[in-house]
Amino acid sequence: MPVTATPRLLGPQDYQRLHALAREIAADAARTAERWTAGLRASGTVTPPADGAGGVAVSVADHLAPGGGFRLPATSEASLPPAACAFFHDRVTRDGWVYLRGFGYYAADTAMYPPECVPSAPARWRLVERRWPTYGQSAEALAAPLSAAPLPFPAWLSWLAFLEAAVNDLCAARWAAAHLSDPGREARLDRAIQVLCALLADAAWNLWHAPPGAVRPDTWGARARTVLGDPVTARDLRDIGAELVRVRAPASMVRALREGDVLWQVLAAFETRWPHLARIHPRQRVLLVSEAFGAMAAGPLWAGMMAADDLSRTEFAASRHSFHEEAMQRVSSRAWQTGELAVDGQVVVHLDDSVFTGRTHRTFRAGLRGDPVAVYLVALSMNVTSLFVHADEVASDAAGVQRHQRDLEREIRRLGGVLPPAASLWARRQRTGPVDGDAPLDRALAQVRGGPDRLLALLWERYAPQIRAHAQGAGAG
Repeated sequence: MPVTATPRLLGPQDYQRLHALAREIAADAARTAERWTAGLRASGTVTPPADGAGGVAVSVADHLAPGGGFRLPATSEASLPPAACAFFHDRVTRDGWVYLRGFGYYAADTAMYPPECVPSAPARWRLVERRWPTYGQSAEALAAPLSAAPLPFPAWLSWLAFLEAAVNDLCAARWAAAHLSDPGREARLDRAIQVLCALLADAAWNLWHAPPGAVRPDTWGARARTVLGDPVTARDLRDIGAELVRVRAPASMVRALREGDVLWQVLAAFETRWPHLARIHPRQRVLLVSEAFGAMAAGPLWAGMMAADDLSRTEFAASRHSFHEEAMQRVSSRAWQTGELAVDGQVVVHLDDSVFTGRTHRTFRAGLRGDPVAVYLVALSMNVTSLFVHADEVASDAAGVQRHQRDLEREIRRLGGVLPPAASLWARRQRTGPVDGDAPLDRALAQVRGGPDRLLALLWERYAPQIRAHAQGAGAG
């Protein structure tokens, strides 16, 4: 059973408030799923999935994989277009669902391997570099079934998953480039991420929100190929690989796992926050800063959802201020850090994947230079559970914990009056279970499955055969 905080830090009213926050987040998510399901069906832009038992409309939420990405019922796998079957060759089937994110999506991240057999940073980067040409080769074939409305649902989900994979690899490249301190390469990768995120926003959101005819699915394949087949981008990825070898890169220079890599959360945060910002601060300049550790693509995705006049007054940046990276054993404290950001006269929006103590946002604010019009925190998820377990991380006495709760909730609600669209996976449903064997790998699997990082736990559960195969191959080698 999880260890709870001592009564002197959390009293009955504190527990009630935390449960109320969790219920509010869950209720908001359910309403979002219901609203989006109805909106997508009413738009006529996508052929909806078949109704369930009794003719009940299947929710779009059913096709959102826990932790990010998309899934289809295993009974629908035959409806995947041939190009999707070829591209998602490493898709996995678990509990009656086909997950379009295969192990390869995350394979460049240290967290996906037992500690004793983690490939080096250059070796993990080669996985990204070798995969990159397949995007340019696959783009137009994957987009071909989407040339006329209504778009077939499996082909549409496949296109979204394809773009997510390309964006994820570019974000891995951008993270490595920041460590290697090449501003020109960073700028080129930023532009590539922005173009692909605009395509992803078009397909996931604008398609069924913009006026009829405003979004042209018949152009998607060619637009994607301009980035995915760009020789300059391919050269940058090769150069990153060479430099990782030259500098003897530490493990944390190559990452592929981010808690904020959940498309629906980014869309929901925009839907609930941006209209309020546009109303409160009309015609004022906006700086949208994405926290690189967990939400690097969030800002570019918001850009793809904005009206032209809003986009014209908005600048974008990536930052790294995440406070808990080293505690999570993800990134060394010696990794790249963001310098000061000039924000004079701007409305600043700090996009983060999750919020618990609020220290990341306080560190971010301390690095702002100038006189901003306003500074807002927009988190994609809220870590409610950790306060049950680790109240001592926010204060040393009950009054301090209560003050933290009030202040953090006030900060979160400042824009739009709502909580983040999802509950964080950190420390949720922590459990222990039997160890299936005595080998180090068996113990590692049991430790992750029962540990506080529930995102990692569900990924290790989903990809256990692939993780075992790698560990056994490494041992044989």
